[in-house]
Amino acid sequence: MSCLPLSRLLLGARSPDQTVALSGTTPRTWAAFAAAAGWAADQARRTGGRRWVLACPDAWDFAAGLVGLLQAGRTVALPPNFLPATLSGLEREADGVLWETRPGTARPAPLDGNLEFWTSGSTGEPKGVVRSVAQAEAEVALLERTFGHLMPEGPVVGTVPHHHIYGCLFRILWPLAAARPFLCEPAGDPAGFLRALAQPAPVALVASPAHLSRLPRLMELDSLPVAPGVVFSSGGPLNPADAALWRGRVVEIYGSTETGGIAWRNQGADPASVDWTPFDDVAVAFQADALEVASFRAGPAAVRLEDAAEPVPGGRFRLLGRLDRIIKLEEKRIALPELEMALETQPWVARAALVLLEGVRPTLGAVVVLKPGAPAERALLVRTLRAHLGLRFEALALPKRWRFPRELPYDARGKLTARALAGLFQP
Repeated sequence: MSCLPLSRLLLGARSPDQTVALSGTTPRTWAAFAAAAGWAADQARRTGGRRWVLACPDAWDFAAGLVGLLQAGRTVALPPNFLPATLSGLEREADGVLWETRPGTARPAPLDGNLEFWTSGSTGEPKGVVRSVAQAEAEVALLERTFGHLMPEGPVVGTVPHHHIYGCLFRILWPLAAARPFLCEPAGDPAGFLRALAQPAPVALVASPAHLSRLPRLMELDSLPVAPGVVFSSGGPLNPADAALWRGRVVEIYGSTETGGIAWRNQGADPASVDWTPFDDVAVAFQADALEVASFRAGPAAVRLEDAAEPVPGGRFRLLGRLDRIIKLEEKRIALPELEMALETQPWVARAALVLLEGVRPTLGAVVVLKPGAPAERALLVRTLRAHLGLRFEALALPKRWRFPRELPYDARGKLTARALAGLFQP
């Protein structure tokens, strides 16, 4: 079945018995979905108000609640997490909260209203970003015409939260519009991942770089009963070594909550595959080395991103790292991504991240995840890693404080913020 415009999702001729989602191995039908969405729309209309919080940790309730609230023309606030304090703060500023859905009466109607996502960028400070149904519809149509031919027969499964923009689009809205079933349960841990793959046909995996780097260390990918047909990754650049582990199946998406998807790439043996191809509705420009993006999905004005970039032949571009990760120490310019990449060439290092630690005298802190077999003696580690960096960088640029956790402190969206890194250095 062709991909329906999102605004007319409930007006399409879908079979009542069509599978919309899977709860474990139990199919959930279109008839049940339309009825649950109708119930949510009735609740919103009966209560009134314009802005509703969608507080549904379950992906089925979330999907039906989102469609129902949009059917009622509401602005739907999607929380950054489901912690009590977060939901309490959002509830005080909303006209209603939807916690679950129940069976109701299907009421076919166009979807209208807005979606309000939250983003934290690199600082960890949350802010709301409002996207219209028309913008979400354009994004879903873009995904289908760009990647629809890659989608396997199995369901869409995800390791990322369904209430953030990437998970909402790839795990919920795109599958709904394209009539592809989605798996309700998350697949972020090894057991959940193996359960998600236990399908008759290969699945489409929606993941983050954090999960794609972690899973191969927890299980043998070659021993999987059925490998994913395609893997999507977003939230940050995927290390080339990690991309290679997934046998070329990974499609990386570069974008932001403010702009939606900007570009994509599929890393492989070709050195040019590290460069990014803009989506066909995106215009990119380069302002003082920073990337500027214009598209209907990004809004009426061009958006300047805090990412350094440069054009390359063929209309593509290369990302050089975040501008806010180029710092000055004692008037010397230091690019943190360059230091991190240098650290990761040392044989003991699996992952590295650097952060500027504020104080009377700002210093650099290094957070390093070690490979199996690396020595346990801290003094030896620090001395060796500093010497390794000292071959390329002057002494001022060498980290003075070090931490060696088992994993980098990624958040639920696979983001690595300066605040989380700095928190590792607190007493």
